[in-house]
Amino acid sequence: MSYYAANPYYAPDDFSEQRAKQACADHEAGTWFAYATKPQTARYNARMEVAAAYRGVPRWAREREAALKEFAETTVAASELCAETVRELMKAGEVSEALQYRWEELAVAGAMAQAAE
Repeated sequence: MSYYAANPYYAPDDFSEQRAKQACADHEAGTWFAYATKPQTARYNARMEVAAAYRGVPRWAREREAALKEFAETTVAASELCAETVRELMKAGEVSEALQYRWEELAVAGAMAQAAE
């Protein structure tokens, strides 16, 4: 036991408000990310559906890694926008018109690329 006892008058910092604000910003940015990456998510889910027959064997792990790698490579722009959205929500409390436009532009570009295939 320590010689010094805990100070009963010392209240540790309460970061619950900051954590709640961060969770709300993460949720909002995640909603935008999910909206903009629907085609990539559908492609990932389709690949994992095919690979489900190999669950429990090394081939499943390889298929999963390949699908995750493809998803990460195709969603780089959305990931960057997501991080920027979280920063803006933490700083200003709302998403600016310019950032909303960039999200819409990204979503439309993904839909156009999918339609071109």
